[in-house]
Amino acid sequence: MGEAASVLGSSRLIGIVRFHEGGDVSGAVEALARGGIELLEITIDTPGALAAVEQAAADGRSVGVGTVVSADQVTAAAAAGARFVVSPGLSVAVVERALELGLEPIPGFLTATELTAAQAAGAGVVKLFPASGVGPGYVRALRGPFPDARIVPTGGIGIDDIPAYLGAGAAAVALGGELVGRAAPRTDADLEGIASRAALAVATADGGAS
Repeated sequence: MGEAASVLGSSRLIGIVRFHEGGDVSGAVEALARGGIELLEITIDTPGALAAVEQAAADGRSVGVGTVVSADQVTAAAAAGARFVVSPGLSVAVVERALELGLEPIPGFLTATELTAAQAAGAGVVKLFPASGVGPGYVRALRGPFPDARIVPTGGIGIDDIPAYLGAGAAAVALGGELVGRAAPRTDADLEGIASRAALAVATADGGAS
């Protein structure tokens, strides 16, 4: 799990950028970073995602690519400078390619069986998705038989929910639309709104850290 620690480190949040229509992806990434979020994920189904990953990596950001479902996408993410890849479910091929290329795989899971399979494939960090359907209590329950699992819940989580998930034992929490909205920022005010929400999320995570 050394690679997992090197990516998550002490960070308690991952900021996700997903804009199906594209737009100012890099601006949103920088606004999240300005608000204090250190781990940044750009979903590969966002137009311009890999270019934005390249820019963020060049700026020294810890950036990853989300919604990765194939080994070829892992290769593209690595070429763009990503440090991690996030998947909606478990693909052993994705996990293996990521490990081969030195990226941290964060596969999605929902059940204990899927968590076991993800760990067996070599994943040190796993994404609980969709977390809103099961809640913080589910994370706490999983931590019983899986005390070393580094679980990152995502999907339908609000800023106010962060302390409950961290208190239940989540390694970090991932938020997307709650921070950046569903459409790309168009104005400076939009960007400032993203940075402000990011700063609030960071403050909330710091207060909720156990």
